[in-house]
Amino acid sequence: MAQPYRFGYHPDLLERFPNVTAGVAFATGIDNESEARAAEGLLRAQEEAVKARFASSPISSHPHISSWRSAFSSFGVKPTKHRCAVEALLRHVLKSGTVPHINKLVDICNYVSMKHVLPVAAYDLAGISGPVEVRFAQGDEPFLPLYEKEIEYPRPGEVVYTDHEGALSRRWTWRQCDRAKSTPQTRDALLTTEGVNDIERQAVQTAIEELVSLVQEYCGGELSWTVVDRDHPWAAAP
Repeated sequence: MAQPYRFGYHPDLLERFPNVTAGVAFATGIDNESEARAAEGLLRAQEEAVKARFASSPISSHPHISSWRSAFSSFGVKPTKHRCAVEALLRHVLKSGTVPHINKLVDICNYVSMKHVLPVAAYDLAGISGPVEVRFAQGDEPFLPLYEKEIEYPRPGEVVYTDHEGALSRRWTWRQCDRAKSTPQTRDALLTTEGVNDIERQAVQTAIEELVSLVQEYCGGELSWTVVDRDHPWAAAP
């Protein structure tokens, strides 16, 4: 991990969303290539828990989902058209019954996301250039969607993850870019989980703690984590 990696929030975003909270972890020297049936087993068990949890109540009624929907609406995104990643994941499970196994890191992220009803992301640090900042887009940040081949650009005012090369996500927690996706060859990663509006800080902290614990158990490596908020808007890799 040659360059000093950082993750944080732009002041303008903190002004609009003063209660935003992120659990941020930096993982180095992990093994994401070998198989871990137990990690996939956690994912499959959580799929069944999701089906039971939302058997009699809509996903939209969960307070974490309503908080993210409200955030999306506030910067001009229709949240029923472009859904927060965790809502899309939960709906996929209810519709299709399962989510595909990608690799250990993605399985663990999906498990924690479904369990805590929070968006969870993993970025390969080898695909990131400079600090990662969550901010309002200017509209000129190139973005290559996950598993796609055509560059697109965010709308001005849309919330995006950015680095020196462009956008790493669109519509905040809607979709990640392709160039920093987690693969079996990933050795160093940025892991995030976020809460906004009425989502309590403790919920975010509990999620990042479990995420770090599971990555350590199944992928090894060295991990450090912290919670980023308005009072402490930046985290740095050790």
